[in-house]
Amino acid sequence: MRITPHKTDFYMNQKQDEGLYNVHPAPFTCSLCGKTDDLSNYDPSEYLLLMHKHHVCFHCAFWMDKIQNPPVNREIINGHHYIIHPFAKRPHNVILGFGGHEFYIRRFDGTLIKSNNVWHQGKIPEHFRKDLPDTADFLTLMDFQKLKNDPYKCMAKGCWDRYHCLRYDQSCEKDGPFNIIPDSHIPGNEHCPSFVKPYNAIEP
Repeated sequence: MRITPHKTDFYMNQKQDEGLYNVHPAPFTCSLCGKTDDLSNYDPSEYLLLMHKHHVCFHCAFWMDKIQNPPVNREIINGHHYIIHPFAKRPHNVILGFGGHEFYIRRFDGTLIKSNNVWHQGKIPEHFRKDLPDTADFLTLMDFQKLKNDPYKCMAKGCWDRYHCLRYDQSCEKDGPFNIIPDSHIPGNEHCPSFVKPYNAIEP
């Protein structure tokens, strides 16, 4: 019977072949964030290979992997990395992120998502934000229902709330802004009943 080597064995062999396996401390400075790390502190993994290849710390290798291998159901909201699993209809049968709290999400393509199984994977460092831009917004239940029941796009290019409203279609400003919004304006003070704003105050 043929025995297939375990994945960990493969990385251990590759680690040894590349001179990565070192039981002695080998501290180095990350080429991206400047933090000190040590290859000998970690078991063989994809992250260890990235650390060695790019001379980066484990934390930076983690985010490099997210760029190279985007997880399924990933959304980036307000600079935070989330995995949004489908709504669990039988919540007692699975372990749910955030204890099963319901979240309401709108992707930038307009897709609406309701999930009770959201997992937070961390705040994205600034030096990775260019490669990991925001993809969605959180919504309140009320605003989620507004968009679900009436998803129309707003073309009111004179509204002072327009840049803070998820309904606003900026394509109507092909020739530039219709007016200049005062710095003193507080979003929502137009009191439009259709106003929908992002809800990004959720900090894990």
